[in-house]
Amino acid sequence: MSGNKYEVALDETWELFGQYMSGTRAGLCCVISSEPLSEAAEKALNSSLAALGHGHDACTYVVPGDLDQQALFVLIEGLDPICIVAADGKSAALLGQAYHLAVPSGKATRLLGRTAISFLDFGSLLQTPQDKQIAWALLKKLPKFGDKRG
Repeated sequence: MSGNKYEVALDETWELFGQYMSGTRAGLCCVISSEPLSEAAEKALNSSLAALGHGHDACTYVVPGDLDQQALFVLIEGLDPICIVAADGKSAALLGQAYHLAVPSGKATRLLGRTAISFLDFGSLLQTPQDKQIAWALLKKLPKFGDKRG
């Protein structure tokens, strides 16, 4: 076996769940959505994470499909991101079931030490400048990479 234990877990996670994932292989942010996000939504998330210091292409996208809550938990823990975004209400509900915690829409919460935020429908917030500001205000609750305040 080569690599460190984190690389091994990441490799195993992609082997087991690769059909449910896209984007960056070792993303700092795990974005969960009930349906694949539009190209515009992915671009907005990547740009937002870059503005927070996470670099470009910081997101691993997960569309759980037929995964149950336990499988989603294993998937996320295998990816070991520093933050999690639930892009819609359905994915937030499944995420909450997986971690046995409420994942309230429009607020930041903690899931095993990770900051998580949830939108009712991220894609719909890209339609107007005002809605984009609402989305950005929530995204700014994610940790800034290297931010000592956490």
